[in-house]
Amino acid sequence: MQSVNRLLVDSVHLEFDKLEVLQSAFITARTGRVTGVLGRNGCGKSCLFKCIMGGIEPQNIFIRFNDEPETDYGHIGKRVKFLPQHVFIPSDMTLGEAFKLYGVDYDGLVTFDNKYHTYQKLTAGELSGGEVRVAEMYMVLNSDSEFCILDEPFSNVAPKYVEKMQELILEHKASKGIIISDHMYESVIGITDDLFLLRDGYTFPIKCREDLIHHGYILR
Repeated sequence: MQSVNRLLVDSVHLEFDKLEVLQSAFITARTGRVTGVLGRNGCGKSCLFKCIMGGIEPQNIFIRFNDEPETDYGHIGKRVKFLPQHVFIPSDMTLGEAFKLYGVDYDGLVTFDNKYHTYQKLTAGELSGGEVRVAEMYMVLNSDSEFCILDEPFSNVAPKYVEKMQELILEHKASKGIIISDHMYESVIGITDDLFLLRDGYTFPIKCREDLIHHGYILR
């Protein structure tokens, strides 16, 4: 039986030169569920994710895995894999090299989309941004981790791939907790079990579409 892992991120406070970006923000995730995080441009979603991963040092943050009494903040990347907002595979690295580095079988990507069977020896710089994005997302979701954070996974991706990527996320939620954020909010809402809205530095649990209207994220 698949074990259930839980992640709690709480009391995240981040400010730059007295400009408060996050004020006591929180999110949760667990195996078997997809957690969506919505918010307008510049609201701090990417900053929140970078705080979790250690890319930004906030003024305060509390992270707990399961019921463990202590968290090893320096090695969170071993338990949480992160798809950042922008392409992260170096332009001079081949897809095959990237997959090997992540310990992910490249043949699985070919099964996901057969066109990648000729791309293994091509560098990220030789492919389109959308092609690299799909490969990165597949690689992150198939990596050995308890959780995945996907920041703008559908960015620059052809519409026909969005549904395939949604199916991939739903497939992998059985074995890990997944956090996702994207401005294609309908695509996020369609696959999430838990939803949060980040606004004015705070996160608000969203239970229904009317909550998004109430908070001014959508009109109807």
